Amino acid sequence: MKKTLLLAALLPLTGMAAETGDTTFVVNNKKIVVNDSAGSTKISVYGSDGKKFNRTYETNFVDGQEIERVYVTSPFIPQSLNRKKSKPRSHYPLFFMGFSQLAGNVMGTGGNAGMHTRDSKSWEYGFTLTSLAFRITNPLALTSAFQIGQVHHHFQDNYVLSTADGITSMRQIEDETLKKSYISYTFIRIPVMLEWQKRTGGADMFAAIGPSVELRWNDHSRYFIGKNKTTETGDINMNPVGLNLDIRAGYGCLMIYARTALTPLLKTSVAPKCYPVSFGLGIRISVSYTHLTLPTIYSV
Repeated sequence: MKKTLLLAALLPLTGMAAETGDTTFVVNNKKIVVNDSAGSTKISVYGSDGKKFNRTYETNFVDGQEIERVYVTSPFIPQSLNRKKSKPRSHYPLFFMGFSQLAGNVMGTGGNAGMHTRDSKSWEYGFTLTSLAFRITNPLALTSAFQIGQVHHHFQDNYVLSTADGITSMRQIEDETLKKSYISYTFIRIPVMLEWQKRTGGADMFAAIGPSVELRWNDHSRYFIGKNKTTETGDINMNPVGLNLDIRAGYGCLMIYARTALTPLLKTSVAPKCYPVSFGLGIRISVSYTHLTLPTIYSV
C-alpha cells in the first residue's frame, strides 16, 4: 500500500520531466527543475502548499548574463520582479602593440623636433598578465590590470641620446652613417580605469578611461653602424616611475587604445623634456561560459 502511494505521488513529477526533457528533483518538499537548451539554462524552484506546486523562483543564464525572477502572491506587488545581473569583466588585451612618440609637452603630439625623433619607426608592445573588475552600476565597472612590455623610441639624422658627466643630451655622430639609433626600456604598467561595458550581438562592447602607473627599468641608448651595434649609454636619466592617462575601446576580441604621459620620461633637470605618447591595437581572449547539467535525482 505504501509503495502504491509513493508511486502515485511521483507520477506527476516524472511525467512532467518526461514531457519537457527537464532535469527534476525534490529537496525538502521543494521541486527544482533545470532546463538547458539552445544556449540558455533555466532553473525554476516550486514550493508546495500540500496540494500543488507553485513556482517561487526562476533564474535564466543567457550569453553570460543572469536574469532572476522572484514570484510572489501579494496583490500589491507584480507577479514577477526582474533583476538583471551581468558579471563585470575587465576588457584588457592579452597582447597589444602600437606606435610611440616622444612629445615635447603634456598631451602633445607630432614628435619632438629638439630630440630628432623618428616616430614612424618607434613602437611599443606588451602583455596583460592578470586583470580584475568591480561592479559600480549595471553598465559601469572599475577595472585594473598588471601589464609588462617594452618601448623603443628611434632617432634620425645620425643623432643618439648620450650621457656624459651625468648630463643627458642629443649627440650627432659625424663621418658615419647610422643605420638606426634608439632608446629602449622595459615597463610594468598598472592601469585603474572606469569602464562602460555592454553585451550586444553575442559579444562585449566596451570603452574605458583612467590613469596608469608605470614602473621603468633596463634603459639603454644604442645605435647601429651597418651590422655593428654600439651601446652609447646604459643610463639615460630616466624617471623610474611615471603616470599616464589611458583610453581604450573595442568590441569582442579587438580594441584600440591611446596613452599619453602626464609626467616626463626623463629627469628634466639633467635631460631633455619629453612625454611618451602611444596608440595601437590590442587582442583579447573572450572567456566562454560552460553550463553544468545537474544529474536527475528524485528524493521523497
